[in-house]
Order: sequence, then structure tokens, then C-alpha cells
Amino acid sequence: MRLWLAIPLIALLALSQQAPTGPFSHKKHAALRMACSQCHMNAVKAERAGFPAVDRCRVCHMGIAERKIPGERVYVMRDFVIFSHARHAEAKLNCAQCHGEVNTMEKVEVVRSTKMASCMDCHREHNATRECNVCHELGQ
Repeated sequence: MRLWLAIPLIALLALSQQAPTGPFSHKKHAALRMACSQCHMNAVKAERAGFPAVDRCRVCHMGIAERKIPGERVYVMRDFVIFSHARHAEAKLNCAQCHGEVNTMEKVEVVRSTKMASCMDCHREHNATRECNVCHELGQ
């Protein structure tokens, strides 16, 4: 292997052995070109995508201690709204359509609003159902 190829690999290996500090950065992990579902394993099969367990981080970061990841949710839905990541993945929507290009973000920020008007615009765009009971628990 040529030396100029080996240096970045050695640096990546050395960094992966260290326990991360501060908030999680998608941007710092972008070079790994991982699919969102590698960490957010429920994103394609459940209502909530969820956050990775610390054990998932330990695949690379062996020295990471128990900690809550992340500190706070960025996207928050109202209690009476049913949003299914699985249903949207089935429709072949890309994560970035709602979450933006998180691999360029140091800290994840809201890109697409979770307000009803934004959801309805997207449903119109994709010719998806706009029936109330699909996204709302009626009678609450």
C-alpha cells in the first residue's frame, strides 16, 4: 500500500479508538459513508427511527462510556400525530428530504417543519393520501 493512502487510514483508526466528546457530529462521521439505517436501525421498519444504543457506537469507539445519545430530540411530533418512518421508507423517500443533508451539519437542525402545512405540502408533492385518519388519532 502506498504511504499516502495508509496515513488517512491510520488516523481514522486512531480516532476511532478514542471516546467521542461533546454532542454527536454527523459531519465528523460523513467520511464513513454509512447509511442512516446503520445507526438508526428502526428508520426503515418502525414508526420511530430511534437513536443508536451506545453499543452501536462501540463498534468503532471501544472506549465510549455509557451516556445518553443524543441529549435532545430535534424533530418533535404532537402526541396526536402518527408519523411512521417505515411507511415513508416504503414510499422510497430519502431521509434527506425531511432531515436535510445531516452529513454536512455539525449539529442537526430542523430542515423541514413538522407542522401540518409542511406535511400536507409534501403529501401533495408525492401524490400521497391526505385522509385525516392516516396521520391523526381521531377522537382524542
